[in-house]
Amino acid sequence: MPKVKGVAVLGQVKFIKKNYKNVLNNVISALPAESAKYMQEHILVTEWYPYQLYTDLLRAPDKVVGKGDLSTCIEQGRLSAQHDLSTMFKMFLNFSNVQSMVSRVMVAWNSYYDTGEVEINPLTDTEATYLIKDFPDIDMAHVKNVQGWVEQFFLIALKLKGLRSEIVKCQSNGDPVTEIHYTFSA
Repeated sequence: MPKVKGVAVLGQVKFIKKNYKNVLNNVISALPAESAKYMQEHILVTEWYPYQLYTDLLRAPDKVVGKGDLSTCIEQGRLSAQHDLSTMFKMFLNFSNVQSMVSRVMVAWNSYYDTGEVEINPLTDTEATYLIKDFPDIDMAHVKNVQGWVEQFFLIALKLKGLRSEIVKCQSNGDPVTEIHYTFSA
């Protein structure tokens, strides 16, 4: 079963506490019992936790304040990227070579998840594809979160305009890889 680092879990807990203060108890109540018990414990940054906990934390706000379409997961990803790129990944913004910047960010995947690997395949000056491989149990809430994170990364780090994204394939649907396609203008 996939695992996620405590730092990712804590990031999601902080996001929920900060952005859903008025409905925090409702969000916690929306968690399955197994995941809710972790809200009473001290989460350690460097420990591994069940992937299900992370995806439950992504899905709960969508159940409480969202439309049930996981669009809140995209927004959570965008806000996480804004935070990450102004703190722990700020150094990535100093790379002048776009490919170096992108490859450094991709290394971060293994800091958060014990399953899967990622790559960004630039196709042209106006499109790119983000691939997640070898993660057959990936949850769509997580994919949408990644979709939003990469969108915000492209906007902040690469200063792209007219950005659009679409999940083309997903391992959660039985596809061999998860593929998110991005189009933009420079």
